[in-house]
Amino acid sequence: MNNKIKVLNENGEEIEAEVLLYFSLDKTGKDYILYTFGEVDENTMETIHASIIIEEQNGYKLETMPDEDWDTVKEVMREIIRNEQE
Repeated sequence: MNNKIKVLNENGEEIEAEVLLYFSLDKTGKDYILYTFGEVDENTMETIHASIIIEEQNGYKLETMPDEDWDTVKEVMREIIRNEQE
């Protein structure tokens, strides 16, 4: 499985990201992707990005998710963390 994607940033530069999780939610009918560029915040925690992923004719497009989707995605992330700690 290829766990890397190429993303165009706001400057049109292509940068590589590591895919952490790809999943679909029946509740929203959408596909989501969690990924990282290896960035670390002030608490030395790796920054994770989340987007809606849409398949297009020439590849995929990442979209910013609305707040209600983000709330659902955060719950999925919490559930994964809970399961890993058991």
